[in-house]
Amino acid sequence: MEKAEEIDLANLFSKGEHVLYPKTNTRGFLSRKYTPDLWNLGARTYMSYEAATQLVTDVITCANVYNLSVEKRPNEERDSSNIYIHAYSELSSYLRYLFIYYDSLVSEKDLKNIIDEIELIHYIKNRVLRQKKVYIITYNYDVFLERLLKLADIPFSIYGFDDSKADVILFKPHGSISFSFKIKIQEYSPYNIRDLIAESISQNSTDFEIKYDLQEDYPIVNAIIPPAGDAERFGFGWIKDIRKGIDEIVSKSTSKDEMMMFGLSYWHVDRNELDEILLSLDNKMEVRFVNPKPPTALEAVLTSLFKNYIHFSNSKLIVEDIADGE
Repeated sequence: MEKAEEIDLANLFSKGEHVLYPKTNTRGFLSRKYTPDLWNLGARTYMSYEAATQLVTDVITCANVYNLSVEKRPNEERDSSNIYIHAYSELSSYLRYLFIYYDSLVSEKDLKNIIDEIELIHYIKNRVLRQKKVYIITYNYDVFLERLLKLADIPFSIYGFDDSKADVILFKPHGSISFSFKIKIQEYSPYNIRDLIAESISQNSTDFEIKYDLQEDYPIVNAIIPPAGDAERFGFGWIKDIRKGIDEIVSKSTSKDEMMMFGLSYWHVDRNELDEILLSLDNKMEVRFVNPKPPTALEAVLTSLFKNYIHFSNSKLIVEDIADGE
Protein backbone atom coordinates (compact mmCIF):
# COMPACT_ATOMS: atom_id res chain seq x y z
CA MET A 1 0.00 0.00 0.00
CA GLU A 2 1.89 3.04 -1.29
CA LYS A 3 0.56 5.87 0.87
CA ALA A 4 3.77 7.22 2.39
CA GLU A 5 3.60 10.40 0.31
CA GLU A 6 0.00 11.08 1.32
CA ILE A 7 -0.08 10.06 5.00
CA ASP A 8 2.39 11.49 7.51
CA LEU A 9 1.87 10.14 11.03
CA ALA A 10 4.99 11.81 12.40
CA ASN A 11 4.65 15.46 11.40
CA LEU A 12 1.03 16.29 12.19
CA PHE A 13 1.09 19.58 10.31
CA SER A 14 2.68 18.54 7.01
CA LYS A 15 -0.63 17.62 5.32
CA GLY A 16 -2.72 20.39 6.86
CA GLU A 17 -3.31 22.15 3.55
CA HIS A 18 -5.03 19.03 2.16
CA VAL A 19 -7.63 18.76 4.93
CA LEU A 20 -11.10 20.09 4.16
CA TYR A 21 -12.56 22.51 6.67
CA PRO A 22 -15.78 20.87 7.95
CA LYS A 23 -19.02 21.58 6.07
CA THR A 24 -17.15 23.30 3.24
CA ASN A 25 -15.37 22.19 0.10
CA THR A 26 -12.40 24.32 1.06
CA ARG A 27 -9.00 22.77 1.72
CA GLY A 28 -6.51 24.36 4.05
CA PHE A 29 -7.80 23.53 7.53
CA LEU A 30 -4.37 24.44 8.92
CA SER A 31 -4.33 28.13 8.02
CA ARG A 32 -4.59 31.68 9.29
CA LYS A 33 -8.25 31.59 8.23
CA TYR A 34 -9.36 28.51 10.16
CA THR A 35 -6.79 27.96 12.93
CA PRO A 36 -5.51 31.48 13.70
CA ASP A 37 -4.00 30.71 17.10
CA LEU A 38 -2.09 27.64 15.92
CA TRP A 39 -0.98 29.68 12.93
CA ASN A 40 0.21 32.59 15.05
CA LEU A 41 2.20 30.13 17.17
CA GLY A 42 4.00 29.05 14.01
CA ALA A 43 2.12 25.98 12.75
CA ARG A 44 2.94 25.53 9.06
CA THR A 45 2.76 22.65 6.62
CA TYR A 46 6.43 23.14 5.71
CA MET A 47 7.83 23.14 9.25
CA SER A 48 10.20 20.34 10.25
CA TYR A 49 9.15 17.30 12.25
CA GLU A 50 11.18 18.56 15.23
CA ALA A 51 9.58 22.01 15.14
CA ALA A 52 6.08 20.57 14.72
CA THR A 53 6.60 18.17 17.62
CA GLN A 54 7.87 20.96 19.86
CA LEU A 55 4.87 23.15 19.05
CA VAL A 56 2.42 20.32 19.79
CA THR A 57 4.26 19.65 23.06
CA ASP A 58 4.10 23.32 24.06
CA VAL A 59 0.37 23.57 23.35
CA ILE A 60 -0.47 20.35 25.16
CA THR A 61 1.74 21.13 28.15
CA CYS A 62 -0.13 24.41 28.62
CA ALA A 63 -3.49 22.61 28.35
CA ASN A 64 -2.33 19.98 30.85
CA VAL A 65 -1.27 22.61 33.37
CA TYR A 66 -4.46 24.63 32.84
CA ASN A 67 -6.60 21.57 33.51
CA LEU A 68 -4.51 20.68 36.55
CA SER A 69 -5.03 24.18 37.94
CA VAL A 70 -8.80 23.80 37.47
CA GLU A 71 -8.66 20.51 39.36
CA LYS A 72 -6.48 21.84 42.19
CA ARG A 73 -8.12 25.27 42.55
CA PRO A 74 -11.61 25.00 41.04
CA ASN A 75 -12.89 28.28 42.49
CA GLU A 76 -10.02 30.42 41.26
CA GLU A 77 -10.74 32.85 38.43
CA ARG A 78 -8.44 32.22 35.49
CA ASP A 79 -7.83 33.62 32.04
CA SER A 80 -8.99 31.20 29.35
CA SER A 81 -8.17 33.64 26.54
CA ASN A 82 -4.55 32.48 26.43
CA ILE A 83 -3.40 31.78 22.87
CA TYR A 84 -2.14 28.31 23.84
CA ILE A 85 -5.52 27.35 25.32
CA HIS A 86 -7.32 28.43 22.15
CA ALA A 87 -4.68 26.66 20.06
CA TYR A 88 -5.42 23.46 21.98
CA SER A 89 -9.06 23.53 20.83
CA GLU A 90 -7.96 24.21 17.27
CA LEU A 91 -5.46 21.35 17.44
CA SER A 92 -8.03 18.88 18.76
CA SER A 93 -10.51 19.78 16.02
CA TYR A 94 -7.85 19.79 13.31
CA LEU A 95 -6.57 16.35 14.34
CA ARG A 96 -10.03 14.78 14.08
CA TYR A 97 -10.44 15.91 10.50
CA LEU A 98 -6.81 15.20 9.60
CA PHE A 99 -7.27 11.56 10.56
CA ILE A 100 -10.67 11.39 8.87
CA TYR A 101 -8.86 12.64 5.76
CA TYR A 102 -6.20 9.95 6.17
CA ASP A 103 -8.92 7.34 6.66
CA SER A 104 -10.53 8.38 3.37
CA LEU A 105 -7.26 7.76 1.51
CA VAL A 106 -7.20 4.05 2.42
CA SER A 107 -9.83 1.95 0.67
CA GLU A 108 -11.13 -1.46 1.68
CA LYS A 109 -9.22 -2.87 -1.30
CA ASP A 110 -6.01 -1.32 0.03
CA LEU A 111 -6.51 -3.03 3.40
CA LYS A 112 -7.43 -6.37 1.82
CA ASN A 113 -4.18 -6.26 -0.14
CA ILE A 114 -2.06 -5.95 3.01
CA ILE A 115 -4.01 -7.73 5.73
CA ASP A 116 -2.13 -11.01 5.29
CA GLU A 117 1.15 -9.16 5.91
CA ILE A 118 0.09 -7.58 9.20
CA GLU A 119 1.55 -9.60 12.04
CA LEU A 120 -0.64 -8.00 14.70
CA ILE A 121 -3.78 -9.37 13.04
CA HIS A 122 -2.24 -12.86 12.92
CA TYR A 123 -1.35 -12.55 16.59
CA ILE A 124 -4.85 -11.45 17.63
CA LYS A 125 -6.56 -14.13 15.54
CA ASN A 126 -4.30 -16.80 17.05
CA ARG A 127 -5.16 -15.71 20.58
CA VAL A 128 -8.89 -15.60 19.83
CA LEU A 129 -8.77 -19.09 18.31
CA ARG A 130 -7.18 -20.25 21.57
CA GLN A 131 -10.11 -18.68 23.41
CA LYS A 132 -7.91 -16.03 24.98
CA LYS A 133 -9.11 -12.58 25.94
CA VAL A 134 -7.24 -9.82 24.11
CA TYR A 135 -7.18 -6.32 25.58
CA ILE A 136 -5.78 -3.62 23.32
CA ILE A 137 -4.83 -0.20 24.68
CA THR A 138 -4.19 2.10 21.74
CA TYR A 139 -3.45 5.80 21.68
CA ASN A 140 -4.15 6.04 17.94
CA TYR A 141 -7.03 8.19 16.75
CA ASP A 142 -7.51 6.38 13.47
CA VAL A 143 -9.72 3.35 12.87
CA PHE A 144 -7.38 1.29 10.69
CA LEU A 145 -7.13 -1.42 13.36
CA GLU A 146 -10.91 -1.60 13.67
CA ARG A 147 -11.27 -1.85 9.89
CA LEU A 148 -8.67 -4.62 9.74
CA LEU A 149 -10.37 -6.57 12.54
CA LYS A 150 -13.64 -6.37 10.61
CA LEU A 151 -11.97 -7.61 7.43
CA ALA A 152 -10.41 -10.49 9.38
CA ASP A 153 -13.83 -11.39 10.84
CA ILE A 154 -12.54 -10.87 14.37
CA PRO A 155 -15.36 -9.61 16.63
CA PHE A 156 -14.34 -6.73 18.89
CA SER A 157 -15.83 -4.10 21.14
CA ILE A 158 -14.84 -0.56 22.10
CA TYR A 159 -14.70 -0.30 25.88
CA GLY A 160 -17.13 2.24 27.29
CA PHE A 161 -19.18 2.56 24.13
CA ASP A 162 -20.71 -0.85 23.44
CA ASP A 163 -21.68 -3.76 25.64
CA SER A 164 -20.83 -6.68 23.37
CA LYS A 165 -19.01 -9.61 24.98
CA ALA A 166 -16.31 -9.92 22.33
CA ASP A 167 -12.98 -11.55 23.18
CA VAL A 168 -11.13 -8.54 21.73
CA ILE A 169 -11.68 -5.30 23.61
CA LEU A 170 -10.19 -1.97 22.52
CA PHE A 171 -9.42 0.84 24.94
CA LYS A 172 -8.79 4.26 23.35
CA PRO A 173 -7.99 6.60 26.27
CA HIS A 174 -6.91 9.48 24.02
CA GLY A 175 -10.05 9.27 21.92
CA SER A 176 -10.82 8.33 18.35
CA ILE A 177 -12.31 9.77 15.20
CA SER A 178 -15.00 7.11 15.62
CA PHE A 179 -16.19 8.60 18.93
CA SER A 180 -18.99 10.77 17.59
CA PHE A 181 -20.89 13.06 19.95
CA LYS A 182 -24.60 12.46 19.48
CA ILE A 183 -25.43 16.16 19.23
CA LYS A 184 -24.45 17.34 15.75
CA ILE A 185 -24.05 20.76 14.23
CA GLN A 186 -27.31 21.69 12.56
CA GLU A 187 -27.46 21.00 8.84
CA TYR A 188 -27.43 24.63 7.72
CA SER A 189 -25.16 25.98 10.45
CA PRO A 190 -21.46 26.61 9.82
CA TYR A 191 -18.77 24.67 11.63
CA ASN A 192 -17.06 26.63 14.39
CA ILE A 193 -14.23 25.40 16.59
CA ARG A 194 -15.46 25.41 20.17
CA ASP A 195 -13.37 26.19 23.22
CA LEU A 196 -13.12 22.66 24.62
CA ILE A 197 -11.56 23.72 27.91
CA ALA A 198 -13.58 26.80 28.85
CA GLU A 199 -16.96 25.38 27.82
CA SER A 200 -18.49 22.97 30.30
CA ILE A 201 -20.08 20.46 27.93
CA SER A 202 -20.83 17.08 29.48
CA GLN A 203 -18.89 14.38 27.67
CA ASN A 204 -20.00 11.09 29.17
CA SER A 205 -19.64 7.83 27.28
CA THR A 206 -23.41 7.69 26.81
CA ASP A 207 -23.25 11.02 24.95
CA PHE A 208 -21.31 9.35 22.12
CA GLU A 209 -21.93 6.78 19.42
CA ILE A 210 -19.38 4.77 17.45
CA LYS A 211 -19.35 5.73 13.77
CA TYR A 212 -17.13 4.61 10.91
CA ASP A 213 -18.86 6.52 8.12
CA LEU A 214 -17.33 9.90 8.91
CA GLN A 215 -17.47 11.94 5.73
CA GLU A 216 -20.58 13.89 6.76
CA ASP A 217 -20.22 13.62 10.53
CA TYR A 218 -20.04 16.96 12.34
CA PRO A 219 -20.44 16.54 16.13
CA ILE A 220 -20.35 19.67 18.27
CA VAL A 221 -17.32 18.41 20.24
CA ASN A 222 -14.36 16.16 19.44
CA ALA A 223 -13.25 13.22 21.57
CA ILE A 224 -9.57 13.74 20.79
CA ILE A 225 -6.79 14.24 23.35
CA PRO A 226 -3.83 15.47 21.25
CA PRO A 227 -0.54 13.54 21.46
CA ALA A 228 1.38 14.09 24.68
CA GLY A 229 -1.83 15.08 26.42
CA ASP A 230 -2.26 13.60 29.87
CA ALA A 231 -5.80 12.17 29.69
CA GLU A 232 -6.07 12.07 33.48
CA ARG A 233 -5.98 15.86 33.63
CA PHE A 234 -9.14 16.15 31.54
CA GLY A 235 -12.39 15.70 33.45
CA PHE A 236 -14.48 14.27 30.61
CA GLY A 237 -16.65 11.32 31.62
CA TRP A 238 -15.65 9.12 28.69
CA ILE A 239 -11.98 9.40 29.65
CA LYS A 240 -12.71 8.44 33.25
CA ASP A 241 -14.73 5.42 32.11
CA ILE A 242 -11.93 4.16 29.88
CA ARG A 243 -9.27 4.77 32.52
CA LYS A 244 -11.37 2.85 35.06
CA GLY A 245 -11.59 -0.07 32.63
CA ILE A 246 -7.84 -0.03 32.02
CA ASP A 247 -7.11 0.11 35.75
CA GLU A 248 -9.37 -2.89 36.28
CA ILE A 249 -7.73 -5.15 33.70
CA VAL A 250 -4.13 -4.30 34.59
CA SER A 251 -4.76 -4.74 38.32
CA LYS A 252 -6.06 -8.26 37.65
CA SER A 253 -3.05 -9.29 35.55
CA THR A 254 -1.11 -12.41 36.55
CA SER A 255 2.17 -14.09 35.69
CA LYS A 256 0.27 -16.22 33.15
CA ASP A 257 -0.63 -13.19 31.07
CA GLU A 258 1.50 -11.66 28.34
CA MET A 259 1.85 -8.09 27.14
CA MET A 260 2.73 -7.19 23.57
CA MET A 261 3.77 -3.61 22.83
CA PHE A 262 3.98 -2.19 19.31
CA GLY A 263 5.69 1.12 18.63
CA LEU A 264 4.79 3.52 21.46
CA SER A 265 6.41 6.82 22.34
CA TYR A 266 7.53 7.81 25.82
CA TRP A 267 7.42 11.60 25.96
CA HIS A 268 8.00 13.35 29.27
CA VAL A 269 4.46 14.74 29.20
CA ASP A 270 2.71 11.37 28.91
CA ARG A 271 5.04 9.16 30.93
CA ASN A 272 2.91 9.35 34.05
CA GLU A 273 -0.04 7.80 32.23
CA LEU A 274 2.07 4.93 30.85
CA ASP A 275 4.02 4.41 34.07
CA GLU A 276 0.81 3.89 36.04
CA ILE A 277 -0.19 1.10 33.68
CA LEU A 278 3.24 -0.56 33.72
CA LEU A 279 3.52 -0.39 37.51
CA SER A 280 0.11 -2.04 37.94
CA LEU A 281 0.98 -5.09 35.84
CA ASP A 282 2.27 -8.37 37.26
CA ASN A 283 6.04 -8.10 36.93
CA LYS A 284 6.42 -11.80 36.17
CA MET A 285 4.33 -11.74 32.99
CA GLU A 286 5.86 -12.18 29.53
CA VAL A 287 6.54 -8.79 27.95
CA ARG A 288 7.48 -8.25 24.31
CA PHE A 289 8.20 -4.88 22.76
CA VAL A 290 8.28 -4.54 18.98
CA ASN A 291 10.05 -1.37 17.88
CA PRO A 292 13.08 -1.06 15.56
CA LYS A 293 14.23 2.02 17.48
CA PRO A 294 12.76 1.88 20.99
CA PRO A 295 12.96 4.97 23.20
CA THR A 296 15.94 4.36 25.48
CA ALA A 297 14.06 5.56 28.57
CA LEU A 298 11.15 3.19 27.92
CA GLU A 299 13.56 0.34 27.23
CA ALA A 300 15.24 1.01 30.57
CA VAL A 301 11.90 1.07 32.40
CA LEU A 302 10.74 -2.21 30.85
CA THR A 303 14.09 -3.82 31.64
CA SER A 304 13.90 -2.75 35.27
CA LEU A 305 10.25 -3.73 35.81
CA PHE A 306 9.86 -7.04 33.96
CA LYS A 307 12.32 -9.91 34.22
CA ASN A 308 10.64 -11.71 31.30
CA TYR A 309 11.08 -8.78 28.92
CA ILE A 310 12.10 -9.37 25.29
CA HIS A 311 12.68 -6.73 22.61
CA PHE A 312 12.06 -7.40 18.91
CA SER A 313 13.07 -5.15 16.04
CA ASN A 314 10.73 -6.91 13.63
CA SER A 315 7.20 -8.15 14.26
CA LYS A 316 7.66 -11.03 11.79
CA LEU A 317 9.39 -12.93 14.58
CA ILE A 318 6.09 -12.99 16.45
CA VAL A 319 4.38 -14.72 13.53
CA GLU A 320 7.20 -17.27 13.47
CA ASP A 321 6.53 -17.96 17.16
CA ILE A 322 2.85 -18.49 16.37
CA ALA A 323 3.74 -20.83 13.52
CA ASP A 324 5.98 -22.77 15.89
CA GLY A 325 3.02 -23.23 18.21
CA GLU A 326 3.95 -20.88 21.05
